[in-house]
Amino acid sequence: MARITVGGPSIDDFVGAGTDENVMLYLYEPDAELPEPLTLETARAALSRVRPYMRTYTIRRHDPVANEIDFDFVLHGDHGPASRWATRAQPGDDVIFVGPSPAYQPDPGAAWHLLVGDETTIPAINAIMTALPGATVKAFIEIEDATEEQDLNVTWVRRDGVPAGSSEPLVKALSAAQFPDGAPAVWAAGEREVMQAVRQHLVEERGIDRAHVRPAAYWRLGHTGS
Repeated sequence: MARITVGGPSIDDFVGAGTDENVMLYLYEPDAELPEPLTLETARAALSRVRPYMRTYTIRRHDPVANEIDFDFVLHGDHGPASRWATRAQPGDDVIFVGPSPAYQPDPGAAWHLLVGDETTIPAINAIMTALPGATVKAFIEIEDATEEQDLNVTWVRRDGVPAGSSEPLVKALSAAQFPDGAPAVWAAGEREVMQAVRQHLVEERGIDRAHVRPAAYWRLGHTGS
């Protein structure tokens, strides 16, 4: 993974929304002829001749004092515009983003909180946990292997050779877990079909109200987007 920090006077008025807030990043190919100055307005005006890849990313950290925002990227070579951009990013590069979006608001009346995802959800899960001091939280994050573990109080679910996009590791970990008493507030996101399997397990095997388990599809196996 790579953590990219952006900053500067153009984000002086950025107002963070907390938890899983995200922004739409405009990512250009290295040889793209960009307008000068590069702003949201000039980028939109130039869409007919230079169109960026638009990707939604969760903010890992917003520091209004240092005027910095961190984004975490899962790197997989040139397979995907976001990974390609993050691999080549250098100090001094410009980046445009739109947002933030409305953020997830954890239910203050929930008995406990269940967070489920893969490596693409680490920033969101970290932010949600930060917003829940003193609450009972159980978080499960699927990763490739032990080298991807970070300093977070979560259950790391290692694929260890199982292909990404398989529901087996997360569902197996959830099946083996001991849940606290009471009804949880559930936040889950990741690969589309994996999230469908997670939802099925939580509703049918764990008895959690179907209306309270609505995972988000952060990505879809075999699709990189346009």
